[in-house]
Amino acid sequence: MSDAFHSLQENTHWPDTKDVQAWDYTLGGRGRELVDNVIYEVNAGLLLEIGCFLCASTRRWLTKHPKLKVIGVDPWDDDLIRQVGRYIGRPNLTRKYPERATQMKMLADITNNKPFPTAMANVVEFRDRFIPFRGWSPDALRAIKDAGIEPDVIYIDCDKKPDELEVSHELWPNARITGDDWHWSRTKGYPMRQVVYAFAEKHGFSVEAEGATWVLHP
Repeated sequence: MSDAFHSLQENTHWPDTKDVQAWDYTLGGRGRELVDNVIYEVNAGLLLEIGCFLCASTRRWLTKHPKLKVIGVDPWDDDLIRQVGRYIGRPNLTRKYPERATQMKMLADITNNKPFPTAMANVVEFRDRFIPFRGWSPDALRAIKDAGIEPDVIYIDCDKKPDELEVSHELWPNARITGDDWHWSRTKGYPMRQVVYAFAEKHGFSVEAEGATWVLHP
């Protein structure tokens, strides 16, 4: 895995983050200690994060686990700007920055500096242990597999659909799978819960959840 990681690392482009404001933005969904427990349990050397947004959770994994390497998959395109714009003025989505003026400053910075440099400003100090892989899953996941990457833990924080779960398990059947958004969208029946429970039943996993976080146990 080390050779594959270093090979991918050598072919990774990092943007210039000088003078780019880092926004350590998180929705504060709780429960990430469940992922920490899995990392400790399997003595994980590599975590694959699918959907990184501004890399606040990425920064957390790298800070809390000094020997852990992370590959993050995200397009980091202008849709992220529109997503942040939709959060403005919504208390449940802006707990980290409750003042509207701060929210508007964050949106302006991301708009001006662009999503990719802004996200990388959060993790540039970890560039020896973090690889940003720009693209959309599941195609990006297959490309990562083709590069010889074998993650120990997979953390899914993207669309509330079964694609990432099924493809991740197909490509890396021995990896432990975890994710976010457990409590997302009560009015729609918690779509991520439906996806995770259906996948767990199909493949014989049990589910543990706390706050926004879920973990599959073999």
